[in-house]
Amino acid sequence: MLEQIITITGVAARLWQPFSVTSPGGIPFVGYLCRQESEKLGMLAVTELAGEERLEFIPAMPKIHYPYHQEKDGSVRVAIPVAQNVTDARFNMKLDGTAVIFYPLADKQGNLLEVIPRTRLQPVLQASRWGDWHALLQEAMPDRKPVEEAIRAQKVVLVFELWGYRNPHLVKYDTPLQLTLHTAVAHRKPFSYRKLADIANRYGFDLIPTLEVARPDAEGLAQAYRRLQAQMEAHNQSAGPDVFVEEGAVLMLSTRDTAQYWKCKPPTIEEIHWTADANVGKTDIEHALHKMLENGYDFGDGRVTDLHTELEADFDPARVEMAADLIERVYREFVLELQQREWLRHLVAESGLNPHDTPALMRYLSQHYPKNQMRWVYTAVKILYGD
Repeated sequence: MLEQIITITGVAARLWQPFSVTSPGGIPFVGYLCRQESEKLGMLAVTELAGEERLEFIPAMPKIHYPYHQEKDGSVRVAIPVAQNVTDARFNMKLDGTAVIFYPLADKQGNLLEVIPRTRLQPVLQASRWGDWHALLQEAMPDRKPVEEAIRAQKVVLVFELWGYRNPHLVKYDTPLQLTLHTAVAHRKPFSYRKLADIANRYGFDLIPTLEVARPDAEGLAQAYRRLQAQMEAHNQSAGPDVFVEEGAVLMLSTRDTAQYWKCKPPTIEEIHWTADANVGKTDIEHALHKMLENGYDFGDGRVTDLHTELEADFDPARVEMAADLIERVYREFVLELQQREWLRHLVAESGLNPHDTPALMRYLSQHYPKNQMRWVYTAVKILYGD
């Protein structure tokens, strides 16, 4: 059936990753996951459900591109195409977390069997020794009924951002853990802001905040884009070295029913580089590592060469090779942090103490760590177990 999938989608065979999994509700299904860096990224092609052959395409979170046009001299300019039927233009906050995609698994007659959560490059959520996505999601959304009702009634795929200091990325948040709706997809197209906000209001979801509503005018949007970039960059710079408080924004251009997205990030966070001499920085490497982690990469059996491959999706291979020493160092630091948290989880479990009884737990853990590491221990406990 892969040949049929290739014919329908135009995506080469090497970019379809086969899978065979069982849903949380116990339904086995088989198919392919799209790895093409396009609006099809993460799309599932289900070829078998509970032993019955079928072919169904289930969209994911489309890859969002930058609105840059490269000139002949190598410089870039912001070029935002605005269709005549665009009725709403707004810059929404881009939260720095993990995209959790809820999608419907239905039988051949279209009857909903189960609503399944996943990350972008996994068909189902995968728990690992490095983190329990199921536990984090249960904590952020203990009642799944509103999501299930929304997907059943609206016939959509819903995408939330799981963010906060319990799911650490580059941006430092004071919020422990939050699940925020930012995208609804049907027929492979994102819903307009009007329809997205209606779903959020109707089913009680936290909706992505809007930073600025703008006129749907190409020139004005380009100016607003650069102005917002400068503001976010200034906020990050004022926070201090290697500290980020702004991850970026998403420009959402809506017609009555559908929307188009464009990515807007502060220059120091942008991972797409247009000049041939762009260097790979620490921030780029950390972004790549977080993406690998949330998509099920096993760092226990990992290799730094896999990180090189991930970075080469955005950088010239020669530039990646030039940054080999930095990549090696950041990779080892990242894996060491994961290993240290894993050992901390073991100690907490061994103690038998309530992880939320901070004074008692810190007294116990101080027997296992030197004094100069207790600040790290305290922070790690908050990340792993919350307040």
